[in-house]
Amino acid sequence: MNDVPANSTEKLTSTQGSLEFKFFADSLNDGIYETNPDGVFVYVNRALATILGSESPDEIIGRSFMDFIEPSYRETMLQRYKTYQKSGKPSSLITVQIIRKDGSTGLLEIKPGTLGHHGFSMGVVRDITEIRRTQQQLQETMSLYQSIVELSPDAIVLSTLEGAILDFNEKALKLFKYQHKEAVQGLWIGSFVEPSEQEKMEATLIDAIQKGERLYSEVTLVRSDGSTFHGEVSAKLLGSIDGENPLLLILARDITKQKATEEQLRALSMTDPLTALFNRRGVTIAAEQELRHVKRSGGGLTLMFMDLNGMKSINDTYGHDMGDSVLVTVARVMIDTFRDSDIIGRIGGDEFVVVALNTTIDTVQAMILRLKENLKKCDFPFEVSLACGTVEYDPDNDLSLAQLLKQADKAMYKDKHPSL
Repeated sequence: MNDVPANSTEKLTSTQGSLEFKFFADSLNDGIYETNPDGVFVYVNRALATILGSESPDEIIGRSFMDFIEPSYRETMLQRYKTYQKSGKPSSLITVQIIRKDGSTGLLEIKPGTLGHHGFSMGVVRDITEIRRTQQQLQETMSLYQSIVELSPDAIVLSTLEGAILDFNEKALKLFKYQHKEAVQGLWIGSFVEPSEQEKMEATLIDAIQKGERLYSEVTLVRSDGSTFHGEVSAKLLGSIDGENPLLLILARDITKQKATEEQLRALSMTDPLTALFNRRGVTIAAEQELRHVKRSGGGLTLMFMDLNGMKSINDTYGHDMGDSVLVTVARVMIDTFRDSDIIGRIGGDEFVVVALNTTIDTVQAMILRLKENLKKCDFPFEVSLACGTVEYDPDNDLSLAQLLKQADKAMYKDKHPSL
């Protein structure tokens, strides 16, 4: 068997090593290159060919790396390459813009290695075009988010899913009376809710998140000085801005004035504007609530239906202004006569209803007698009197409010016309 010459063995080993390196290099996602002292590519792996917009390494080998540099970067890159060749030391990480075969541009990050034999050099190239584009989009998104947040008329709070506050806009700082964002960052969002409502609020928020719904709730909120206000809170789970952890976007506003206005409107809708007593709607709502309570828990309830005598004659003789004055006076006398717990209302022109709680027909008779005596003291050039019918709720004869009113109305009519 012939011996293999030593130099042939060295060549075989070198070739085998080159093949193994080429196979390894072509398996990488980053680009690998080798250039001669003039900056001409003598080797590129497949990844670098793709990064530079070519189909195979053969299209790149033999060309200068300067051919791919965007013109405005070429002079700088040439000077850096000359310094690198002269010093023989690796350059720091280089970021440069390139032009691909199809004319598109890209951004590369290059890390040259130590200068090799006879000025040959190797290095690693990474395409950071998409990374930089994503970073720019993220920066633009954050900038847009900040602009929207700071311009919003609502208090906006950004927190982690666990409730740790990340951001407070200016409106939120003013609403909760804080001077700086640093004072609230990291605080739990629940600490801004009145303690007795925190558990319910947290359960409502968790339920909304699990269902993928937007939370809407009215809750008592707490300022930094301990003062409270009626707040409207809405929250929505966001896909994260940074692409990682989900966030909670929370909007809050002070609706104290709104609730006061609503309460005023509600009161107006239930109040007779002339006498300030309940109107028919107010009597119905209040009386039905009390009737349900009596049916459920027991107790007494007596309903009185009253009608002023001679109201038409008063209006015809003395005018409607006098008639209105009589109605107002009667209402005031009723308020003075009956208890604070009793429901008093004007349900028609000269018709009044009183619902006396925890009473019977016998006990309200004293009230009615006292009312009639008080009306006699009114300072009018005529007598002010009324007819009254009463009905007591009987749990054994379960009647509705409408049925009770009808019975009391019939009783009033008999009192008004005793001869019929």
